[in-house]
Amino acid sequence: MERMSWLSKLNPRAAGQRAPRSASLQSPVTADPETCLMVFKNHWSQVLRILERRGCKPAPDDLSAVRNNTYQMLNLLAEDRPRGEAARGPILEFVASENLLERLLCWHLQGDFTEERKVEQLKLYEMLISQARQPLLRHKPVLTPLLRLLSLCAEPTSAPLENSLVLLLNQLCVSVAKEPSILELFFHSHTDQGPANLIIFSLLIPFIHHEGVLGQQARDALLLIMAMSASNHAVAKSITDNSYFCPVWLGVAGLTRCDAPPPRSRAGTWPVPKSSGGDVGLGLAAGAGATGVTGGRSCPG
Repeated sequence: MERMSWLSKLNPRAAGQRAPRSASLQSPVTADPETCLMVFKNHWSQVLRILERRGCKPAPDDLSAVRNNTYQMLNLLAEDRPRGEAARGPILEFVASENLLERLLCWHLQGDFTEERKVEQLKLYEMLISQARQPLLRHKPVLTPLLRLLSLCAEPTSAPLENSLVLLLNQLCVSVAKEPSILELFFHSHTDQGPANLIIFSLLIPFIHHEGVLGQQARDALLLIMAMSASNHAVAKSITDNSYFCPVWLGVAGLTRCDAPPPRSRAGTWPVPKSSGGDVGLGLAAGAGATGVTGGRSCPG
């Protein structure tokens, strides 16, 4: 019951839409930065006592305490903002110095990291990114554990995990579209799994032909990436060289893959985005020097 109550505070919403401030759990928006930092450190000290226990599987009470304190901390981090000439807000600076988010994820991985717990983590990051009052994705102490979490959520087998994953990916694309220079930070490489790839792109591909809200969010997010690829050589090359995706613009905006049938309806309701480089498909061709070839396969004309 407690877990359901906690999750209910993180209701899904349309991508890119900020949650109302009243939805935050006791979010101290009027408190001064020093007080917010003090409260944040208090929550972290409670979590840290649990994280530093060695050799025992987390008990249900430990999971509950970490979950609730983490939710409070991320609300405070979302409200944090730089002061004066500082590049980071005081709470983000503390998060970086403690490597806090990475340590939290490592602790979760010590136990049984079920799909339900993955959903919890994805919801927390979606809330954080959508409500943040300062750019967070450019900072490695936030981005590195986020990328690791996304990797762990590849190939979801439940609808709740699929929905939470695509919603977060969509929110990430909306955020990156506001600051395109950070897109290349999302390149993720496994030395035992071939060349580097754009992890957001790779995770979105399986969902672009889904019907309903899930498919719409995936297509919208993918189109944002395609638009940015028109002016980013590295992203365009990654898409054409290291994925099985081939852009085939059908009607208004059809998307298909070499290894998948086209969408049931080709006349989608979402527009093909334009960029300073012109058409997205042309951007791929200009950026990568090739089009219609993905992962060594030839796409149909």
